[in-house]
Amino acid sequence: MRLEIVLAATVAALLVSCTGEARDTSAVAPAPDPSTSTSDASQEPAPLEDSDMSPPRLALLRTARSQPVEDPYYPDTSNPEVDALHYALTLDWDGSRLVAATELTFRAAQPTDQIRLDLSRALRASEVTLDDEQVSYAQAIDGIEIETGPLDANSIHTVRVEYSGTPRSTPAPSGRADMTEGLGWNVDPDGSVHTYQEPYGAFTWYAVNDHPSDKALYDASITTHDGAIAVFNGELVSKARDGDETTSHWRLDAPAASYLITLAVGDYSRTLTKTSGGMRIAYWLRPQDADLLPGLRREGNKAFTWLERHVGPYPFSTLGVVVVGGASAMETQTMITMSRGAVERPDAVLQHELAHQWYGDSVTPSDWQGLWLNEGWAMYMQQWYERDTGRVVYGGGLAQWRSLDQQSRDRSGPPGDFDPQKFGDLNVYLGPAMMLEAIRSRIGAAAFARLVKAWPAEHRNSTVDRATFTRWLRSETGENLKPLVDRWLDSPRTPALDRP
Repeated sequence: MRLEIVLAATVAALLVSCTGEARDTSAVAPAPDPSTSTSDASQEPAPLEDSDMSPPRLALLRTARSQPVEDPYYPDTSNPEVDALHYALTLDWDGSRLVAATELTFRAAQPTDQIRLDLSRALRASEVTLDDEQVSYAQAIDGIEIETGPLDANSIHTVRVEYSGTPRSTPAPSGRADMTEGLGWNVDPDGSVHTYQEPYGAFTWYAVNDHPSDKALYDASITTHDGAIAVFNGELVSKARDGDETTSHWRLDAPAASYLITLAVGDYSRTLTKTSGGMRIAYWLRPQDADLLPGLRREGNKAFTWLERHVGPYPFSTLGVVVVGGASAMETQTMITMSRGAVERPDAVLQHELAHQWYGDSVTPSDWQGLWLNEGWAMYMQQWYERDTGRVVYGGGLAQWRSLDQQSRDRSGPPGDFDPQKFGDLNVYLGPAMMLEAIRSRIGAAAFARLVKAWPAEHRNSTVDRATFTRWLRSETGENLKPLVDRWLDSPRTPALDRP
């Protein structure tokens, strides 16, 4: 789910080498068309209104329909009137200044005559158009308010915002050591760029509805200079060199929340590998990190193979890892972002971020109060993987987590109602993972193993909340597990693991 080299990841032994390695700096084939998503019925938005768009274009956009909500923790970063469907980003970064445009195709989620997008005050808009007509706008704090005139609910429109400036990061609402550098756009001492942006931070470099309830498709055309290469989510569709400029076109063909978008700029080269099961993984590294490649390849193959066996087919069409600056790691969708320190840790950081591709990326919480939905599942899968592969389990494992979890609840509140200024503490990792173990103890190992696969498969490409989860548990097991879930998520004290 987010930038987390956090106290919640642990790396398993390095086994089984990948095949088909090849250095590559050339263009590759376009990404395939996105497949139809499976949405949770309770979250299903109204159909898109008829328009003059072609049927293939409308079909593509339907995969990105969302039901945006206002966040209970960070309402300033949510804009419920906007259902973003597709972002076309044009970015030109010369090392000190960003000249850019965001072209957003969106659904009006409700009748409105104004929309708001998140955009950093460090970036100044120069022109805004709606459906190719200039419109009035105003920038205030970290947003841009656009006068649209009357828009009908479910109508589709395209807004284009042209802007420029020198991006800067924004403070994280957290006390975690790996989040002190700030969220969003960060520039390393060598001039490389990296972005970590959970729970928000995408607005530091593009105009966006910066909220997990609003997933969208992406195309990004990124121009860099002096030999630098841009790495983004999804598939590298093309790359062209013109003098000192390199323009890379990336496409993300499955809907993603903005906090799961990544951008890295630097002296990158790509190594393509295949897992023993045939899945292609692209590793993007700068020269100073090239020594990390053998370990990444081994762990990537082992962790991915284990997850497909226990969770089911990988939910996306592409997979990559980019090594960046900073001190964290993040499950950015289809292109996992990891600092060198995260790669070198003895914990299963890469497996944890891979697990999030199912739990958090494909199935995403509808607001930040649901962070436990991501981290509980990923933490549970991590400790299971560590036990299976004979590694030291993080914090001693489930039976030893009570004191760590209680300390975190004392500091930051229960996992289902945590302190918004203490985002990403251990309370949203350990307690929810122990909750899943309590469910396994109640229903049995075989039934739980089925749940592990069914939850991401049945909610693929959707946003969910606690009510969705507890209703689904009842339908799958025939038991009312809501009291158990509520106790683990809402209690200021860590419940006993052996209590049903």
